[in-house]
Amino acid sequence: MKSQCLPFSQIPHTTRLFTDFLAYSPNIQPFYPHSPHFTDWLKSEATGVRYDKARRGRVAAILERQNQAWGASPKTVENIGRLRDGALAVVTGQQVGLFGGPLFALFKALTAVRLASEATAAGVECVPVFWLATGDHDLAEVNHVSIPRPDGILQTLSTPTHGVPDAPVSAVTFGPEIDPVVGTAVEWLGDSDASRMLRECYRPGETLGSAFARLFTRLFADWGVILLEASDPELHQIAEPIYRAAIERVGETPATRR
Repeated sequence: MKSQCLPFSQIPHTTRLFTDFLAYSPNIQPFYPHSPHFTDWLKSEATGVRYDKARRGRVAAILERQNQAWGASPKTVENIGRLRDGALAVVTGQQVGLFGGPLFALFKALTAVRLASEATAAGVECVPVFWLATGDHDLAEVNHVSIPRPDGILQTLSTPTHGVPDAPVSAVTFGPEIDPVVGTAVEWLGDSDASRMLRECYRPGETLGSAFARLFTRLFADWGVILLEASDPELHQIAEPIYRAAIERVGETPATRR
């Protein structure tokens, strides 16, 4: 198989804003303080990061507890230790969709892995972190996924699992109804590592968040991606000063300014 890399300028429907950003044209620079090239500003930004050591330790302890519960790999535990010792983090994230959600969720995690690796190689210790957006309330947006059938045609699978109206998806727990959905996916995927992972992760008693986390723990074990469960009460306690400031200064934010 031959592969060829095409510039975005040759891809249909690519916007001028995007191509100008990639070229970092002078007319775009007033709106974007950094170029799209990570290595151009990595070291200068890294020197300005200041993070309280005690808070870093608390966050690392929470991440270790969370990731160990999902079966963290030795590489992930090692990366949490690096974070505790002062490493920076490349953070991405996504809603916790059924069976890992859309494909770009995987690409996001891989991008974090790549950028963290580039930063470390350049002398800035860095680890990849994937934020699980379990506080999302739109169950209808995450309870389905499209999978190719054996004939190559994409087919949408969805779970009939219901949650409390307007409650976060982290509160949605699978019952026996998830088993036939997993069974169909396994039938289409055939005997594979992916099928085994789906059976191990999407089971009655798991939530949309925990099942997603278990799946990503397995998929990215070799790269040591650190998962972060955003709905964790201990994390909210650590973030309390940020929440308080947001409430007290709500009138200063552009979205609410009159």
